Amino acid sequence: MFGFKHNTDRGSWMQRGRSTAPIAADFGRTSMRLLQLAPGGTDYRCTAAAEIAGSIFEGNGHRMDSASMAERIRETIAGLNFSGQRVIATLPAELFQTDIARLPAMTDQELTESVRFEAIDRFGIDGDSSVIGHLRLGGTAGGSNEVLMMAIPREAVNAASSVISSNHTSAFRIEHAALAALRAITRQRSSECADPAESRDFALLHIEDRVATLILLRDGALSFLRAIRGDWAPVGMTIHRRTHTGRTLHGNDTGTISLGSDGVDDTGTAWRWCALAEETLRCLRHVEHSAGGWWPKEIVLTGPAATDPQAAATIESVCGVRSSLAMPIRIIRDPEACIHGNAWVAAVGAACTELPVLLRNIRVATESLPQRGGRTTFGGRGGPRTSASSIGLDAEPKAVTRHESSTRTSTAGAAA
Repeated sequence: MFGFKHNTDRGSWMQRGRSTAPIAADFGRTSMRLLQLAPGGTDYRCTAAAEIAGSIFEGNGHRMDSASMAERIRETIAGLNFSGQRVIATLPAELFQTDIARLPAMTDQELTESVRFEAIDRFGIDGDSSVIGHLRLGGTAGGSNEVLMMAIPREAVNAASSVISSNHTSAFRIEHAALAALRAITRQRSSECADPAESRDFALLHIEDRVATLILLRDGALSFLRAIRGDWAPVGMTIHRRTHTGRTLHGNDTGTISLGSDGVDDTGTAWRWCALAEETLRCLRHVEHSAGGWWPKEIVLTGPAATDPQAAATIESVCGVRSSLAMPIRIIRDPEACIHGNAWVAAVGAACTELPVLLRNIRVATESLPQRGGRTTFGGRGGPRTSASSIGLDAEPKAVTRHESSTRTSTAGAAA
């Protein structure tokens, strides 16, 4: 999967930390999530997880300075006994510029130089103040290569790496949040889909507050990526958080944990997703024309802003493809550590980077699955659509479960 390598001069810390899977640090716009997984069979074991309210990047949540965030991260990692020193950081898709270029066939070194030149020219960026990377998408009939170019301000990379770098931890990789989410969903579908072909041909729509990233997987390989800018943040929704001493969610707000609409009928939010659905349809038609009629079997929605029931309903109606909200917590043992699966999907994808793929765990169509707005997740339409005015959550944060050898002990909780 695509990522930016982050160099460090911290001696042999990388070699010392290879006995465990890396820690995932997902920098969201409203909170920062830490997650570490361990190998399992049909699922991964959650070693430790924590969420810190606030962000070092501008967003809808509390803005924190780098020093305060670094201290919170250090305390949290030490308090929950995260193991190892290597950290993979995922950054919001909004920080990246992406585009697909068709370039002649060339060696890796030549391609790297050509992509850098093309990205500087196409994005209008300063090469010295940007980190530029690329991913080959495959060859074409004429012998050329399609390449996904990505660029991110070096300032954002340095800001993220600095807050997770200490005497005990250091970032060695930076990833695009949507591509990290793709890893998690790909592994889940490879394990759960009865038809292997169905797990290799699908579309992922990773929705954040200000950008939706459409990714198409054809025959198991990334073939298309498009960033669709817009205001996709949930509207009319209020979250009240409660914090307690020793728990992993840091913040000053108090009150019960609840999520409900502020007097706005959910059926009135469908119009917000029409523009996204129409743009998605245009992208699908473009790929269909260039790929000889190929069409995805399903559109999977992920991301912190994807939980509006009308999002999947509208996209399915416009695009004519089964659309559903992903459930990445199904591949994690003791999922109470990550009770908001779609907000955690990028962290899950980063945390399983070096873990083996999951064993087959086929989910049959007759299985009863959670429904949102009359739709059965991963199961097509399940009845007439109805509006859901609120989503109730537990009044108290659930405990994060940490495994130590064969003994499970309860540690600080994670919520929000």
